[in-house]
Amino acid sequence: MSKLPNWGFALAVAVSLSACGERGTEAVPVISRVAFGSCAFQWEAQPIWKAVEAAEPDLYVSLGDAIYGDFDGEVTFDVTEASLRAEWAKLGANPDWQHLVAHVPVVATWDNHDYGHHSAGAEFPLKEVSKTLFLDFFGEPPDSVRRRRPGIYDATVFGPPGRRVEVILLDTRTFKSPPRLAERREGAKGSLGKFAPNDDPESTLLGEAQWAWLEARLRGPAEVRLVASSGQVVANEKGMDEWGNYPRERQRLFDLLAKTRAAGVVLLSGNAHFAEVSRTDEGPYPLIDFTSSGLTHVNEVYPHAPNRFRVAGPFVALNFGLVEIDWEASEGPVVKLAAIGVDGRIGFEHSMPLASLVSPPNSESLPR
Repeated sequence: MSKLPNWGFALAVAVSLSACGERGTEAVPVISRVAFGSCAFQWEAQPIWKAVEAAEPDLYVSLGDAIYGDFDGEVTFDVTEASLRAEWAKLGANPDWQHLVAHVPVVATWDNHDYGHHSAGAEFPLKEVSKTLFLDFFGEPPDSVRRRRPGIYDATVFGPPGRRVEVILLDTRTFKSPPRLAERREGAKGSLGKFAPNDDPESTLLGEAQWAWLEARLRGPAEVRLVASSGQVVANEKGMDEWGNYPRERQRLFDLLAKTRAAGVVLLSGNAHFAEVSRTDEGPYPLIDFTSSGLTHVNEVYPHAPNRFRVAGPFVALNFGLVEIDWEASEGPVVKLAAIGVDGRIGFEHSMPLASLVSPPNSESLPR
């Protein structure tokens, strides 16, 4: 089994519990480089971890599909506790993964395949079993609040006042209502065009408990907030497993950011099997969604799906995402985004001043 390295355990010891029962600390060093990625076949070689280490991140965020627990490379199948345990063991035995977690702290959330089924949500019968295996693999302490409540959502604040980075891990599987299936688009492959917007007011992606928790987190202090979602939030036209399938939930997120006036939000997402940056003005300030997907495999078709929000990319090669915060920039802190390939080359870059990620004075409403 994999587990957080010693740095991660030391961090866990150092933290104090906030009023929300989450990890929060001022006793750890400033972090300025956060790597993240998604979608890895556990039965294949994973040289991407060497590239991640070479980027020298302070933290790695596993954004989902760390394993494909319901897929063997050819067909999907129904999982069991034993089969899930065996697939996690394959990742744990990978020497490049072992080296990564021995040298870089890792935090994680899940997507459909490491949850246990390609279309599973709240109805998934093995969700509690899967949760236990997932948290065990990523070294979650036995007394963690994450183990005591439904779902695996979590948040951690790193660094002192003035340079606090909060990593918010959303859980988009445990509470998810069934999606609405769409008629397949001509020529569509894989999951492209599989789903249509579900406008049912009773449908949910995060569930009420997680929404209440998220509001509390967004009202807390932080200069940068990296909000990690397994699927894309801003891009909503692909018909893939994305927030666009739940338009009321997508709008609710934008409304919540306006209501809480949470500053410094950058959305991190995966699942798409290529990398891109999307930007929307639907939030209280320009919201950026940085998608990185394809640690062991990519899809040449998906990047051609419509995305009117794209401002960088696509990068269609094995990749991980890197968020770098230049705290010392002369004009004020700058957030830099880069999609990086397995060979270390930069697929694209995108940056913005941290000061641009702030709600205008007295603005609590969003354009419709």
